[in-house]
Amino acid sequence: MRLRWAILAAAMLMCSTAAQAGWPTPVPAQAATNVSRVAAPGFRFATPAAAAGQTADRLQLLSPLGLPVPGVVKTAGDLAVFEPAVPLSGCTTYTLQLAAPAQRSVFTTACGPWSAPVQIDGARTARSVDLPVSGVQVAAAGDGGFVAVWFQDDVGRRAILASRFNADTQTWSPPQPIDLHGPQAGASSIPAIAADPQGRITVAWFQLVDGRDAIFATQSLGGTWTPPQRLDAPALPGNATNPQLAADAAGNVTVVWQQPDGRHTGIYAAHWVSAQRRWLAARRLDRLSTNAYSPVVGATPGGCVVAAWQQGPSGREAVYAAALQTSGAVWSAPTRLSAKGASATSPALATTPQGAVVAAWTQGRGASRRIAVRLRPGGSVQPWGAAQVLQSPAFTGPALSPALAADAAGHVTLAWEQQNSGQREAILAARLQISSRNWTSPRQIDNPTLRSAGSPVLAVDAAGNVYCAWYQDGPQGMQVQVARDDPTHSLWSAPQALSDPDATVQASFPALAISPAGSVMAVWQQFNGWRTIAVARWLP
Repeated sequence: MRLRWAILAAAMLMCSTAAQAGWPTPVPAQAATNVSRVAAPGFRFATPAAAAGQTADRLQLLSPLGLPVPGVVKTAGDLAVFEPAVPLSGCTTYTLQLAAPAQRSVFTTACGPWSAPVQIDGARTARSVDLPVSGVQVAAAGDGGFVAVWFQDDVGRRAILASRFNADTQTWSPPQPIDLHGPQAGASSIPAIAADPQGRITVAWFQLVDGRDAIFATQSLGGTWTPPQRLDAPALPGNATNPQLAADAAGNVTVVWQQPDGRHTGIYAAHWVSAQRRWLAARRLDRLSTNAYSPVVGATPGGCVVAAWQQGPSGREAVYAAALQTSGAVWSAPTRLSAKGASATSPALATTPQGAVVAAWTQGRGASRRIAVRLRPGGSVQPWGAAQVLQSPAFTGPALSPALAADAAGHVTLAWEQQNSGQREAILAARLQISSRNWTSPRQIDNPTLRSAGSPVLAVDAAGNVYCAWYQDGPQGMQVQVARDDPTHSLWSAPQALSDPDATVQASFPALAISPAGSVMAVWQQFNGWRTIAVARWLP
């Protein structure tokens, strides 16, 4: 008891001494919770002169990743505050750091709720069974809003439709067709979407023209869409399909797709050079005579682009990758990423702000399928590291559908679906610590009380919060779920249902995007009893 009172007396003496010495007081208080996302945290000093001496290198706000938050230092009287350039992420612990006298204070921002689900395609045709929605995707716009795209029957043909979310009014614009119009324009399918840091949105899709499918792209900055431009080579005889795209920090965009040339199906790419305001001619990336499928692409902020695909006879496919240097003109010869003697399919890519590239794919056949990963460190001349296979003792069934996302510090999250011994598909996740190049042990993040789950997608905000969405079967049928990985505690939250079980028995294929302001948008398709509609839900 005496020791307890002695410790308490010492603590009180320290506080008294600190007050007398004029130590700065954090605002908000140490360990404060439910702090507004638009707060300007800081310190109150003993004198206005002490506050006025604070600069950006003396007063910093650090994200959970340990990185400085962009912003400016401002003073008013005896108060010096850090004003973030954009709102802080919700439900996130930040550290306020003072250089002299050395002092640190932490606080946690308020946890906001998701908005109610809203239909974003044409609500007036919600009961028209012949107008189903499919392939809904989403990207963040430069104004804090979002753009969603999908394909849907529109006045007698299948079209690519787009709708824009206004964060100020919290409303979606009426859908508008953005694909090629005219007598020669046929059905359009499977859009892909990407945004660059300037907020320019690029959408690519394939569309029937002159008897075969061709690749088209359009761009929007501020709401106006450019006329669709054809990217594939019209001289090739086969249907061009499965476009994917990525944008770098300068606004350059690369679109990849698969297309037969009369002998085999190959992988092709077209590159938008932002400085020249034009698309370079399509180039073939693969070098083999066997069929190639499932292209994916990623771009580093510095402008290095990596494409990956699967190629080879059925059952003996391998995953290959090629790189496009910042000139935008020359692709490297393909490098085989997967091990010899093992089938490899369904590649995925992620790039980090530091220039590293991570590839993942499904390796093996049947029940032996596992997720393999490989890292190429930052720098275009760095070689690919050794491949690793991620396994969990609790999940011995086949694995598939890898998804990747990187945070601002260069850590990479991988999610995939895999069966347990009871043939129930679960969503697993692992994290690559980029400094050690080690992956954490896979852990299950879906709701274990429900039935099988699948089709995971990932998105990461500026603070390092990782969001994963998937669909999962339960008592009310297939529903879309979401969970968040908190970088402060390296802990996944319990899953939350995004879709409304009272409105649908089949919600599936979610997509995620996060705005620079930290808002999260989830979109998916669901059956409303008459037709499949597009639905969105917003986390401000």
